[in-house]
Amino acid sequence: MTTKVALDKCEDYNFDLVYQSIRKLFELVPPPDVKDKVVLIKPNILYPKKPELAVCTHPVVVGATVKAFLDIGAKKVIVGESPAIANSTSAAKATGMYEQIINNGGEWVEFNKAVTVPCNNGKLQIQFDFAEQFTEADLVVSVAKLKTHQLMAFTGAMKNLFGLVLGLEKAQMHYRFPNKKDFAAYLTDLVLCANPGYAIMDAIVGMEGPGGPGSGDPVKLGFLAASDNILALDWECASLVGYNPHTIMNLEDALQRQIWLKNPKEIETVGVAPESVKAANFKIVRNPSPTLSKMLPPFISWIAKAVFVKTPHFNEKKCKKCQRCLQICPPKIISMNGKDGTAMLEDKSKCQHCYCCHEICPFDAIALKRF
Repeated sequence: MTTKVALDKCEDYNFDLVYQSIRKLFELVPPPDVKDKVVLIKPNILYPKKPELAVCTHPVVVGATVKAFLDIGAKKVIVGESPAIANSTSAAKATGMYEQIINNGGEWVEFNKAVTVPCNNGKLQIQFDFAEQFTEADLVVSVAKLKTHQLMAFTGAMKNLFGLVLGLEKAQMHYRFPNKKDFAAYLTDLVLCANPGYAIMDAIVGMEGPGGPGSGDPVKLGFLAASDNILALDWECASLVGYNPHTIMNLEDALQRQIWLKNPKEIETVGVAPESVKAANFKIVRNPSPTLSKMLPPFISWIAKAVFVKTPHFNEKKCKKCQRCLQICPPKIISMNGKDGTAMLEDKSKCQHCYCCHEICPFDAIALKRF
């Protein structure tokens, strides 16, 4: 049995070109029937940034997706997101996403109230608190941006659904699951609970390098991809930019569940040839094994942690004292006691290395270093 991932070249964010490309993806791998149904689109808005910085799903991709689903019969298309720290509507407006959604017939919704959703087959979670609009939708669609990620190495359509959890609640999940393997399993449970019926990857311009997902380098990749199998989409897109997906913990955890795929060999690409969009020099993130410290004696483990594990370092010259890092830090070890009231890490020994602070800083004031 095969599962299909559709690929199409798309060189820039001209609306007509993007819309035509998405419709082509729909022809290659049709989404579920949406006639007279409500579609919930979940884009990625990490925090308000201009589209050219590749921090968020490009607004044109979101607007074109809204129009495409309405044009194939959807009764209503709603779009929502819950940035870790920012009002979601103001964030959507700042990125240009709000205008694209409204102009193309969609509706922006505030993720500000949660409902409890059962997760009967979860490994770590038996329920999730999702944005209440989730229960209104007949179909959930992840519209992600292809980016590197300091904690999970890669972020795509599966991790994008983490945004169904409201605001700072996301940081608390890092606190509950500080081990990467456990956090990966948590993400798989979340996707299982969300049960997305379709996913689209914005890889016209992606983000590469160790600064991802918030402060990496934009890189032109020149393609869009889609599938009705969210793991297959992430697996293929990660492969196209140079990852071995088996090393991306949440993807490997999802594969081991045998829900979306039995074997990656089941994935069949349709549309343009993968070789025509494969990135030659994409700067991936290579993470150390999270189990290394448990395999070694305590003293050697301490040395290994110092050598291999990156810790946040705060740049007082770049810090704008917005306090977003302070608010999002799960173990609450960041203070504004640095030079001139800037942010600093109070106790490095208690750092969970979740990199929430690095991810959320809009001013590139936090670097991750091994020493």
